[in-house]
Amino acid sequence: MTSSDNQPTNYDTIAAAALRLAGQSGWRGLSLGDIAIEAGISLGEVSRCFASRYDILDGFERMIDRRMLDGAASGDIDDKPRDRLFDIIMERFDAMLPYRDGIRRVAKELPFDPASGLVMAAALPRAVSWMFAGARIDIAGPAMPLKLAALGAIYLSVVRVWLGDENQDLAKTMAALDRGLDRAKSLFGGGFGPTSPTEPAPTEGPVAETQPEPKPKPRAPRKPKAQQNDAEID
Repeated sequence: MTSSDNQPTNYDTIAAAALRLAGQSGWRGLSLGDIAIEAGISLGEVSRCFASRYDILDGFERMIDRRMLDGAASGDIDDKPRDRLFDIIMERFDAMLPYRDGIRRVAKELPFDPASGLVMAAALPRAVSWMFAGARIDIAGPAMPLKLAALGAIYLSVVRVWLGDENQDLAKTMAALDRGLDRAKSLFGGGFGPTSPTEPAPTEGPVAETQPEPKPKPRAPRKPKAQQNDAEID
């Protein structure tokens, strides 16, 4: 979230600070006081925005959802559904990149932090739903649970690659995502779903406490090289 003058709100400032600090000193040992100092915000303001460290982790995931969707807005909505899905997932990795050290530490400590694990488990289907929505793919119907579960599993497998991908162009991540989407296409019978005729409803966004973030400068979406000549998938 950002304020009307395009400055980050305290929600995002706190969430970003928490993940930066996690990358430096770990996640489980962080206190709200530590996070407040890192964010340059009073502890009272932290308490107004978030109830706990776990609430901040959920706030971080929602922040990434919004940045992913804002990035996808600059893509070509008339492109192939598979390529739109590829592009929005890569937008998510771009949004997470400044916080990769913190995400790596959170992931490493999840087996010893069940509460954080529950937060991440709840955030995954929400993020996957927004991946489909941002790619304008309609998954409503009996196959929706399968599609959410399948893309969620693919996303998690690619996250593991992304965490160790030090290439500036994220080539290994893109290749892993390409392979994963190929598997999903086969599982779904050759298609991801029809193109949705409308954008996601604003009232159903990841967070609605303040005005949405400004959209990034338009840029051409990345395309999986292996799919540039594929036929249209409906």
